[in-house]
Amino acid sequence: MLCYNVSMKLTRILKINEKDFYDFLEKDLLSNINQCMSKELSAKDIKKGLKYSKYDNDAHTRIDITILDYKRGEFYKSQIKSLLDTITISYETEVVDEGLKVIFNQHIESFEKEKHNKLMRMFSEAVYYGRMTDTLYDIQKKILNSKEGIVEPVHPQQAEYKHLKKLFSKEI
Repeated sequence: MLCYNVSMKLTRILKINEKDFYDFLEKDLLSNINQCMSKELSAKDIKKGLKYSKYDNDAHTRIDITILDYKRGEFYKSQIKSLLDTITISYETEVVDEGLKVIFNQHIESFEKEKHNKLMRMFSEAVYYGRMTDTLYDIQKKILNSKEGIVEPVHPQQAEYKHLKKLFSKEI
């Protein structure tokens, strides 16, 4: 099987401030980390070299997450490793007049080239860019909703939707 690397870079300006972005990022990370570890960590523990593992019940596999670099207000970089793939993501931020400029990088180490002719590869990359854009705008939405006191509704079929979302988010 021939494999090649896929790296994607996306820049968006979000209508949020730097403090809110990093508060959200740290809260989200700590929520995930503290579910997986036996001890409670705090924001000061989020730094280069922090590692934790979690079990993905849907994929029946362990996922290892390593924070490769972190400096609040500037950047965050992590590596997500599973049996199937290794993905590195990073956020670099810069305050601009319009809000917060976020540069989102995603590097996917393995990708089955023979399954992707040029047209299919272009389609797959478009899907990934769409997901990356959705991720950034979802972060913005959650931050703004939180500031407004808006709680996201829980759908009765949320477990079913979660399963479908996982199904449709598999690599193309």
